[in-house]
Amino acid sequence: MADDFAASGFKVRADLGQHFLRSPESARRLLERAQIPNGGQVLEVGAGLGTLSATIVAAGCRIWAVEKDHRLQRQLEQRLGEFGDRARITIDDVRHVDLDQGLEPGSTLVSILPFAPELAVALVRHVFGSPRLERGLVVMPILGAEQLAVDGTAGLRVEEVDGIARADFYPPAPTVLRVVAIERTRPCSK
Repeated sequence: MADDFAASGFKVRADLGQHFLRSPESARRLLERAQIPNGGQVLEVGAGLGTLSATIVAAGCRIWAVEKDHRLQRQLEQRLGEFGDRARITIDDVRHVDLDQGLEPGSTLVSILPFAPELAVALVRHVFGSPRLERGLVVMPILGAEQLAVDGTAGLRVEEVDGIARADFYPPAPTVLRVVAIERTRPCSK
């Protein structure tokens, strides 16, 4: 899918840190690591082409796919439309979305975050500002993962659980990536 999009001339937006997951197999591996309860609600920030979103909802979970790039709306609607009300799409910057109005208590973040470390960290901090988000599994640059791990002020436990190949993305990731599990360690102050 990502390779087809690239062949069609689609230009990624570097300012959004865009990189698209190439294979459904990589998405399945991430889903297995996330250990989401059957029927659980998942927030995906940066849904992109919907490869991970479709894998999550096809496995029996409900997905709230948030994507900032309006150019991808049609692609997401086509990819997730067959799942009906189990798939919700929001085209907006997640920092402008009222997560508390859309997330259920105990929700999980599963996301491939932008490959700019500072932006990835800022997005994790923002979404975990919602008390309804309990845990997450994210792909992020190693520098961002290290920054989150040493930042005790966020009330999050961060653990590297795996790596992922740069070549699993289009365009290939410019930096070393990690798959990181995140859990809330104390109640959100919201």
